[in-house]
Amino acid sequence: MKILIIRLSSIGDIVLSTPLVRCLRNKFPSVQIDFLVKKKYSEILSANPYISNLIFFENNIFKLAKKIKKEKYDFIMDIHNNFRTFLLTLFSGAKTLRYKNYMFRRFFLAEFGLNFYKEKTPVFQRYLETASSLGISYDNGGLDFFVDEKINGQMSIYKCVGICPVSVWKTKRWLKQNFVDLAKRILEKQDCEILIFGGKNDFDYCEDIKIRIGPKAKNLCGLSLKETAIALKKCKYLLTGDTGLMHIADALKIPTISIFGPTVEEFGFYSQSEKSKIISKNYFCKPCSTKGSGKCPVGDFKCMTEISVEEVFSHCAACL
Repeated sequence: MKILIIRLSSIGDIVLSTPLVRCLRNKFPSVQIDFLVKKKYSEILSANPYISNLIFFENNIFKLAKKIKKEKYDFIMDIHNNFRTFLLTLFSGAKTLRYKNYMFRRFFLAEFGLNFYKEKTPVFQRYLETASSLGISYDNGGLDFFVDEKINGQMSIYKCVGICPVSVWKTKRWLKQNFVDLAKRILEKQDCEILIFGGKNDFDYCEDIKIRIGPKAKNLCGLSLKETAIALKKCKYLLTGDTGLMHIADALKIPTISIFGPTVEEFGFYSQSEKSKIISKNYFCKPCSTKGSGKCPVGDFKCMTEISVEEVFSHCAACL
């Protein structure tokens, strides 16, 4: 039997797909399990022992669709489920199982404040439901992110605290000065380093935060995903927004303190660790979008400004 899983992007979504990969492998130890993903996210899966082959998404959809058809997969699990992935699977000849993304539920909640979610179900469990007809069920093993085992052993000493003050969407960012003030409070209580995480385009933003915190802060923006994972292994916990890094930390069993501004748990992107904490304020305008936006649509940004340094620090103190 041959199985193809499709999830093209992004960081968090791909990390959240790893329980599906593992549970499929546990159920079918000898089958071929391939994964189609954008090349820039391949580091998340490149060391995953449960995957037979990584296939990289190409801009030429029809060429890639032809390649998929040639492989003669028995099952395709489309856990991205958009128009591109529909085209990729249309003439594959495989039985295609598609992820229910609850698009209309998200739309009505974000646009009209109408909540049709019957319960809060994490996205990784929704991915697993895609394969339920194959007898796949959750093994309670959490998320996966594999790095070199020797490095793993060297880095599992908690001498740092991680912060991720950035997001693609500006409304998902807690105030810059709050991160600075919080880091200083943490340093008053613990002899540690503050590691600041972000993408290469976030370097200047995070460099300003590093300078304001002082010499015990390090700007690690621009590291590869594997290098980021290695640095995260040094952290006692991670303070972050609703970001992909939150899910990587979850996979590495690093507790997270996550600040949710415009987004809500109903969307399914939240930590499952018992040691993690989500800090969120409820307002009539929340959620204002399904992913975040460039600016607050009502202008006051209360979902973030009303979350105080003192409140967040009270949760950090419990981890120190």
